[in-house]
Amino acid sequence: MANYGAMLRRSGLARATAAVAERARFTRKALSRFARPQAFACPADAEAAAVRTVRNVAYFRIHYALVLWILLLATLAPSHRASMLFLMAASKVALFYGVLLRAFPNSVLLRRILDRRLVFALFLIVIIVELALTDAIKHLLLALAIGVPLVLLHAVFRVRDDLVGGDEAAATVDAPPLSEKKEKEDADLESGSK
Repeated sequence: MANYGAMLRRSGLARATAAVAERARFTRKALSRFARPQAFACPADAEAAAVRTVRNVAYFRIHYALVLWILLLATLAPSHRASMLFLMAASKVALFYGVLLRAFPNSVLLRRILDRRLVFALFLIVIIVELALTDAIKHLLLALAIGVPLVLLHAVFRVRDDLVGGDEAAATVDAPPLSEKKEKEDADLESGSK
């Protein structure tokens, strides 16, 4: 009996270790997808650039926020260490909220009452007030002046993964949708049966 309990604990540890390793692999893949050199190309026209920008901002929003956050921390590092430490503490609180969302996905309190947009807005207000109180707004503006053009350039020139993934991905993009195939087969059957 005692041996059985020990085996359960070991398997639980193995599952936890496998989950951590899988999460690390997922993070590495996400970072490589974000900055893969083959995935950049000029858009065909202004409409294509706008569509790409909207899609990429929605898909890479966490990456873009992280870039802006790192730039803000970098501008605060030399002279405003207290503000930098406050921002790092605030980021830990935001990270804790994200962990709670993952741990309790069906929580009414976290999903409806403390909506992500509300928490994000409060987070931004607290950060801007803290930067204003410590006279560090110019650092925020500098980080935004550097980061926003970088984010927009990435969003405009980043191509969908299925368009640059290789021959298999290109074949799936070039293939007609199933509904068109079915219509063509139906037309062939009707013309052949006459």
